[in-house]
Formats: sequence, structure tokens, C-alpha cells
Amino acid sequence: MTVGRISMVLLVVACLAGWIADRPAVRAPIELGGYRVLAADFHIHSSTWSDGALTPWGLVLEAERQGLDAIAVTAHNEVADAKVSRWFSRLIGGPTVLVGQEILAPYHHVIAVGIDRVVDSRLSVADEADEVHRQGGVAIAAHPLRSFWPSFDEAALSRLDGAEICHPLIHRSADDQRTFEAFAAQGSFAAIGSSDFHGLSRLGVCRTFVFARENSADAIVDALRAHRTVVYGLDGQAYGDPALIALAATRPELRESATIDAPPSAADWISRIAGLAGLIGLVAVWRLRVMA
Repeated sequence: MTVGRISMVLLVVACLAGWIADRPAVRAPIELGGYRVLAADFHIHSSTWSDGALTPWGLVLEAERQGLDAIAVTAHNEVADAKVSRWFSRLIGGPTVLVGQEILAPYHHVIAVGIDRVVDSRLSVADEADEVHRQGGVAIAAHPLRSFWPSFDEAALSRLDGAEICHPLIHRSADDQRTFEAFAAQGSFAAIGSSDFHGLSRLGVCRTFVFARENSADAIVDALRAHRTVVYGLDGQAYGDPALIALAATRPELRESATIDAPPSAADWISRIAGLAGLIGLVAVWRLRVMA
């Protein structure tokens, strides 16, 4: 067998192994206290409008691989890619996709979840939240660093439904975790964990466990509005409704899935090694033909 043919076989093996590795594990639904416990990520970006690495349909497939039941696709001041993700996920029977937007303004960022139209980023935070509510959605303070606090006046704080208390920034600096905790102490908010996924970190790394009546967009929005969430931050610190935190503690796999990134499987390694070897072989064959 020639080097070229061996390389092609290796690439086929790599593709098959990668397909096997990417197949999501089948998970039994978790029910606690009469609620369906859904793993969700409410702040992710695609490559279409907001400098993400994955397409709207790629986000759906990756969310499924990461064991998420629901996601909100939140482009910068746009909702089109979220609607594409929702259409694709419904087509393949994937996670529940909520249409969202990261309302991006110079001095604040707000996540809108469960909307249908773009919210004007030139509005005040309070007016943005009012518009989100008119569309039937919820408004969440995104990574509320202290530089954003001046935009969140008393009117804004009274209208927000949630605030991110777990965000990848906390792994960079424990001070950011304390900042998010201090912000949350200023009002009554649903605890939200989000990955702010653009492609470099793990989608769902800071996830929200939503205690919903069912796995549907309406039920998820209702649960967020009622603050029925649990989030795990640094060292597994739990945030959210105390009664629900106690319920979640009876299922340790919830905390584990929120804080542990699974190592590559054997199929992952086979895919990587075979793919690399196959590409090296094809490059070698091409160079030999050019030099001949």
C-alpha cells in the first residue's frame, strides 16, 4: 500500500473516531422536587454576528456534546443567528434553543433571553429590561464588572431578572468572583452561570441549572423569572435558591458536570493521532510529487 493510500485510510479512521467521540452520552432526565433540572448556558456567541468560532448549527451540536439541555444564542445586538440555531436544533431534535441577544453598549452589557426582536442598545438598562419584558423575555446582567455598575441604577436593578455570578472571568481572578457576588447582593436576581462562549473556552463551563416544569422555552423563561436556578462557582460554591441548592446537593453529578471538563477519550486520541498522521502523509506525498 502506498503512502498516499495509507494517509487516506488514516484520515478515514480519524473521521470515524471523531464521529464516535463526538456522539453525546445518553443521559436520563433529572427530576427533583417536582421540577425537571435542566443544564443551560444563556450566553454564547456564533461566528455569524459576534466573533465566535462556531456556526449557529455548530453551537447546537457542541451544546449537545457538552450535555446541555438548553442554550440561549446571544449575538451582539442581533437575533438572526439565534433563530437559525433554534431552527436547526428543532430539525435534529437537539437542545432547547432560546432566542437571545447580548445588548452591547459602551458602559453595560445585558443578556436578553426569550425575545424575538432586537432590543435597542441605546436605551438605559431599565428601558432595555422593560422592552425585554414586553417581548416575554428575561433580562440578565452580563459579567457585571465594577466598570459597568454606574449604568445599573436603582431603576435598572429593580427590573433585572438575573445576574451572572459565574463567568469564565472568575477563573482568571478571584476578585471578579467577589465583584459578581457584591453585585448580586444589590438586588433580587436569579443566579446565572454562563460561558460567554466565543470558541476558546468550553461551552457550558459556567452553566445554570434551571428547575423548570418542563424542557421548553416558555418553562425555562418562567423558571428564570421565578429565580429557580442553581449555579456552581469557584471550588464548587453554590449560588441560588437555598431550597433548590439543598435539592441539587442530592445529585452530586450536577456539581461535577459544572466544574469538570472531561479528559479526551480513547476515540478522541485515535481521531487526533490518525488525523495528524494522515495529513503529514498527504503533505509528504505532495512534496515528493512536486520535487519529482
